[in-house]
Amino acid sequence: MIFINLKKTFFSFFFILTIYCSFSSFSFAQTTNADGWEVATEEDNAIKIDTTIIKRKALLAYGGDSIKIASIEGKLGVLNDTNATIVPFQYEKISFFEGEDSTCTRWQGTLLVQSRGKYGVLDATGKPLTALYEKIEFMPETCQSASGKTKVMLFHTRGKVGLADAYGNVVIRPSYNKIEFIKYFITRYGDTAKIERVLKPELILAQKQGKYGLFDLHNNIPLLRSEYNSIDYLQSIKVEQKKKTHSTHLLKIKKGTKYGFITLHNKAILNPQYDYLGEFSAEKGKTKGKAEDLISLVQKNGKWGWINLEGKEVIKINYDAAEAFRKNIAFVRKGRKWTAIDRNGKQKLESSYEEIKYLALETEKNAFFKTLIIAKQKGKYGILDIEGKTLLNFEYDKLAFVPEKFGFDVEINGEEKFVNLKTK
Repeated sequence: MIFINLKKTFFSFFFILTIYCSFSSFSFAQTTNADGWEVATEEDNAIKIDTTIIKRKALLAYGGDSIKIASIEGKLGVLNDTNATIVPFQYEKISFFEGEDSTCTRWQGTLLVQSRGKYGVLDATGKPLTALYEKIEFMPETCQSASGKTKVMLFHTRGKVGLADAYGNVVIRPSYNKIEFIKYFITRYGDTAKIERVLKPELILAQKQGKYGLFDLHNNIPLLRSEYNSIDYLQSIKVEQKKKTHSTHLLKIKKGTKYGFITLHNKAILNPQYDYLGEFSAEKGKTKGKAEDLISLVQKNGKWGWINLEGKEVIKINYDAAEAFRKNIAFVRKGRKWTAIDRNGKQKLESSYEEIKYLALETEKNAFFKTLIIAKQKGKYGILDIEGKTLLNFEYDKLAFVPEKFGFDVEINGEEKFVNLKTK
């Protein structure tokens, strides 16, 4: 009987111990919240010892305190100055979310973490700011603006991308294939290398199924739906209106094979309808003027002409060929004959020519060379000035400009010789 009681007692104790251990294990297990984060236990948040410090960063925005990314047994967490755990040691990866350029301080203290293959963002206190996504990308272009509305991050989920702000709020829902900034290129004086620039960090191009739309982060509104084949930077201009001048940018928009534009300062849109759309300029090539005076070369239905910034046709679209204005003169062709017109569409040359072109490029340093015109009339070449005055008679079979001699190598009746503007 004693043996039997001891046996019962042993099995009773083992059963109770098993239940206790199971309950104890269950009570300390981590759980997962709605955003996919593991909820830390008191043990996870306890002060850790024997940690390996991977990276330390002083946070000026937090009074100079520092936080430390550390490791224990292959798991990463974050400690504060007193070695208290502010991010539990449960992540595969942790890094400071600021990109490679540490001069961008607006994300100071923000942490990018990886948990079970998913990524999330925490603040300097360890508070989760986002849900867990397949990927979260730092966007260095947003550092070019101090506006809090441009403080956004790119996230990937289910093969699509979206934008979230610094508090994890979804700004652009994840339904796009690509999200990027509008960029353009500049060339510094004397340098042939092109430098890439972001037009405005608050302007976002969102691409869906090969079509682009435009989103304004500053006002939190879509400017263009995702229905355009391309949206590209066209130029910067200054528009004079009621004694005020608005600096603005023009974007060229393309739908199918047709072009239009959007003016950013007033969000005015000219629907795509042209086969070609050039840059706008006022008198003498200036990019400053009234909207009705800023004009652009366009092509429509095989014909060429000019429209102004208001979208009105100012020089009739009825030329077979045309070139953009240089200062106040443009070359145009009807049929087989070329001539030149002014900004009012009035013909500036008395005659018409089989060929016509400027002697030198717009970038030529010698201002006089840029005003000379090579033309062909009745099969012979000659030289005109910008007013149409003949400087070299139309008697040459070939004519090549030699700038260092300020003259021309010519051929006339099979004879080659050199002539200049003084001796003709």
